[in-house]
Amino acid sequence: NQVVDIANLCNIQYLRQKETKGLGHAIWRAKRFVGDEPFAVLLGDDIMRARTPVIGQLIAAAEKYDASCVGVQQVSTDAIAKYSSVQISPLEERVFAVSDMVEKPRPEQIFSHYAILGRYVLRPGIFNVLEDLEPGYGGEIQLSDALRELCQRDKMVAVDFEGKRFDTGNLKGFLEATVDFSLAHPETGEWLRGFLKEKVKEL
Repeated sequence: NQVVDIANLCNIQYLRQKETKGLGHAIWRAKRFVGDEPFAVLLGDDIMRARTPVIGQLIAAAEKYDASCVGVQQVSTDAIAKYSSVQISPLEERVFAVSDMVEKPRPEQIFSHYAILGRYVLRPGIFNVLEDLEPGYGGEIQLSDALRELCQRDKMVAVDFEGKRFDTGNLKGFLEATVDFSLAHPETGEWLRGFLKEKVKEL
């Protein structure tokens, strides 16, 4: 019943990116599915756990400010070099206007310690940017390059989202997410707590 219920939540269409040309190229390929309306991007290796779904937090801000929206959180100086650092100014609690960004910044390039983390609500104007965008880092069409151009020609906001992010693109993050969600699940939480306690005693 659980599997059937999940399958009935929505209609799913698949579009295969036949060449590894970057995230920006993958999103551009979805243009004919999206049409002329805002859309959400959720990166599969960024798993979020939050009372209010993170993409829901972004949708609320995007609708309020009639803007594209990116999900951000503060990270360390070492970690920001792996992400996009955004230049921001406050609009309200946990919501900022975005005026610029830099992908994988060197220390002297850091705008802020707010990094874009795997959730976006984008206006269809991003497709016009992506269509004319030259390949960037690694010879790929980078979404971050398109976002930088988009925020300079159209409104964009950032939400310092409430919730915990798990980077399941690496083994440690995958295991952390598995344990965290399992501990919170009514069918596995109590058993897993006992199992982990026994394992720790054996160390």
